[in-house]
Amino acid sequence: MDRDPKTMLVLNPHAGKGKGLKAFAAIRELLGRKIKTMEVRVSDYAGHAFQFGREAAKNGYERIFSVGGDGTPFEIVNGLYAEGRPRREIELGMIPSGTGNSFLRDFSIVSWRQAVENILSGRRRQVDLVEITYQRDHKEIRQYYLNILGVGLIADILKLTNEKLKGFGSLGYSLAVLMRLAKGMNNRMRLTIDGEKLEIVDSALVISNSKFTGGGMKIAPMADTQDGLVDLVIFQGVNRREILSIFSRVFKGTHVSHPKVKTFRAAEVTIESFPQELLMADGELLGLTPLRLKVLPGELAILA
Repeated sequence: MDRDPKTMLVLNPHAGKGKGLKAFAAIRELLGRKIKTMEVRVSDYAGHAFQFGREAAKNGYERIFSVGGDGTPFEIVNGLYAEGRPRREIELGMIPSGTGNSFLRDFSIVSWRQAVENILSGRRRQVDLVEITYQRDHKEIRQYYLNILGVGLIADILKLTNEKLKGFGSLGYSLAVLMRLAKGMNNRMRLTIDGEKLEIVDSALVISNSKFTGGGMKIAPMADTQDGLVDLVIFQGVNRREILSIFSRVFKGTHVSHPKVKTFRAAEVTIESFPQELLMADGELLGLTPLRLKVLPGELAILA
């Protein structure tokens, strides 16, 4: 008799203002029709899902399901890789119930029901994982991300939202954009993109593995999670009026045709900045530049 793969389900009850918690009974019931043995873990605080990922890698789990937003699989994956590459491949199933749920949009999955159906059908994909090293508290930190990394402006907006405007809901992010843009940008960055040198000033950039961020914003319209490359989108030398114009086009992905938006594709990237710039990955604030990045092609098995 075939046995079920050893499976863990991680629930973030706070994601999407409790959206995942409300749907959890239905999610568990649907999964239980085919998966008879499944251990449930509840992520009660920031960083908790990291511990569950580490537990899964250490104790021989073969599948781990995430019920939450983009931040929950970010924590799980970094837990899986906390001691280096896991000894055995662990399949990741993402069930969206947060506010952004950006990564799965690349596969036209926008609801938890679609995600559960794909998991139960056994639809499996090998996607790229991105390894980064950066500075935090004067130490070098290594982490991994699936979706997007923001350098400078994007990370500053997230920090401002989290610290001062979270109570405003979705309006808070828009207010943070306006408040941060009022300060303008004053920086210089040295990039190495697959060995090619580039220097930019008064700029911001994102480095995307997938197309979407913030839910429906098509920040990197040509990105492909299975091509072994990240897509850099650089907002180069823009003033406040220009950046507002650019951001208004992000939802359709037409911003990349703006003359002050440059795009590149690469397997390895390094960034030095003056002053140091704040970094964000998959909706989580990290640390500061300098940054080193490399793509691990087809590293992660996802059920989607």
